Amino acid sequence: MEVRILEQAQAHLETIRLDPDAAEQMQKTIEQAIGLAARGNGNRVLDSAEGQAIVAAYQQVVGEDGHLDASKSAAFIDAVKAQTSTLQLQQPKSTEVCFTSEGDGLKVFRSKVLGPMQEVIAKAAGREVAFNVMIFSFTDGEIADGILQLARENPNVTFRMIADWSQLSTTGDKQARRIAAVAQAEGLTNVQVKIKKDNPYVWSQSRQEPIYLHAATQGLNHHKGYVALIDGRPEKLVTGSYNWSVSGARSNHENVMVLDRADSDNRPILGSYQEEFEAFWNNDDAALTVSEAFAEQERIYQQLHAENGSVYTPGSIASEIWDDVEYDATNNSRAFDINSLSDEDSAALTALMGGTLKETIQSELNTYGRFASWTELLVRVPELAALPTWQREPLRVLAEYGDGGLSINSATVSELRRAGLSRLQAKSLVGFRNAHGAFESLNEIDDVSWIGGRTIDKVRNTLTDDGNVACYSGKVPGGETGYGFANTHSRIMSVPTRGATEAYRPSYGRVVPPNRGEQSEVEANLASVVKDMLRRAEPGQTFRMAMYGMSTSSQEFAELKDAIERGVAVRVIIYDSYNEGAIEKLKEFRRSGYDVDLRVISSKVMHEKFGVVGDDVFNGSANWSSSSITKHAEDRFLFRNMPNLAQRFVEEFNRLWESGNLAAHRTPMGTGVRLRSGGTVA
Repeated sequence: MEVRILEQAQAHLETIRLDPDAAEQMQKTIEQAIGLAARGNGNRVLDSAEGQAIVAAYQQVVGEDGHLDASKSAAFIDAVKAQTSTLQLQQPKSTEVCFTSEGDGLKVFRSKVLGPMQEVIAKAAGREVAFNVMIFSFTDGEIADGILQLARENPNVTFRMIADWSQLSTTGDKQARRIAAVAQAEGLTNVQVKIKKDNPYVWSQSRQEPIYLHAATQGLNHHKGYVALIDGRPEKLVTGSYNWSVSGARSNHENVMVLDRADSDNRPILGSYQEEFEAFWNNDDAALTVSEAFAEQERIYQQLHAENGSVYTPGSIASEIWDDVEYDATNNSRAFDINSLSDEDSAALTALMGGTLKETIQSELNTYGRFASWTELLVRVPELAALPTWQREPLRVLAEYGDGGLSINSATVSELRRAGLSRLQAKSLVGFRNAHGAFESLNEIDDVSWIGGRTIDKVRNTLTDDGNVACYSGKVPGGETGYGFANTHSRIMSVPTRGATEAYRPSYGRVVPPNRGEQSEVEANLASVVKDMLRRAEPGQTFRMAMYGMSTSSQEFAELKDAIERGVAVRVIIYDSYNEGAIEKLKEFRRSGYDVDLRVISSKVMHEKFGVVGDDVFNGSANWSSSSITKHAEDRFLFRNMPNLAQRFVEEFNRLWESGNLAAHRTPMGTGVRLRSGGTVA
């Protein structure tokens, strides 16, 4: 691997003394160390900090007065690896996940909600910021107080929240309603709350009044997160299984993910979440202001009383909090990622600096990898440094330094050409991807016409194989099943027509398994990402999943059954309440000789909803149920070819597996809820 050594790093390397009797051999050891350390910030450039890391490893093994000789070579390389790992851990993570099972759940999870908000506000430096929240259960007063305080201190920041209908309750620490009331009292017009429209009430003959019945809901707002924007451009997404509650962080098995736009593969997910929020917010049949929601609640009560011959005494309806203002999230940001080869970022760089300098910068990017900072950019591109300060100042202000890399699973022909492929190669790759679905590894492009090993080696440091997919559900009460509220989510998705029936071993000229040669178009609903993942799973591979709610009539369970019968090993962790049918069916598979095992969690609420096979992960708000697809507002995200993320979920799975058992199941709790209190009746 060719490495560029910056002047400051070279100065550090010159302090290392080699055994004069084995100078040539030790020089090779130093070159190996340079190759390792240069990866510290994700490129092939040795900067000052990485040079210092090599010197620190040298001093650790040799001491300040010794020489590096053959006897210490292996220990030196191990020390360099350790130093490099430390540097990598210090780099900001663009995709991270944490779990309550790792301890200190309440403190950590609160920080994962409020921390990204603070980071985005700091990055914006006074520019327009929006936090767009879709949340099911919100009862943590400390998070609510944090949001209100940020709103007070930052008039450039707007908080918009769409809460579930259940947040109208006057008891149970419902924070959405409280935030709305505080904002009204303090005149905080930058805090706005809406409620997902619903009618979850039935008449109770015994009480002679309406009661809330979960089964009667016309659709929950079951999302659990927010997207953060600067000048209308999505920056971060916080999501997962975690509702914003103290009990959830302390007593449940939960996860929360934070995605940053620094990883270009996250940008489609961030953008789709924002599109979903905007369409949801602006749909008057789906999202009501708080006062509109109370008026609708009164109308429902009055109707139910009238239908049952009862006299209804109206309650007090909340006064109007603010006007229902249409929300238009126009992207007004001029910032762009200088480490990106995307059409959008490339066009921005060209417009700012001209085509010639753009080509010079991107050539350096392709050769040595991402730029870590403005200072490094100037050192590596002397043509830029030679310009007058006034001429390069706009680039200093607008350039951002993303993680770099271009995914073969989403790149356009023009983007692939910037990465080093010819037009013919780029068109062939996109055509092959359309016919065979997403690539599982960079090596699979060897199957593409006009691309061979030499080309793969050429672009290996520029192209990546990861890629993310987002799917949604949601509809207005009484409306038709949809793919979420945004029109852009009503689409089809290509998945293998059938699952793999054998463990495929690549052969010369054939890397992609045969079953992926035939693709079918399916509705891009929540189940589609599970279909794609499971049909790619081969016999002998293990699919691990943790699921709060699982219905044997769901589309996902049908896909799981097919995978089991094809020989995919399945391991399931499931919550013990409400899942008797699924538990018994999984036991039946095991009794029939299939490679299936499960653990039932009863000591805590197992509220997670993820699955892992190989390097692929899905996670989100949705359970495996028909109502998740046809009734509720939900999300599910697929992360392809992300081994580090997959390993984090496997580690969580293993922790849960150790705590599970096959104990008897509790009797399901009742669902009747008193109208005013919202308290569950056991």
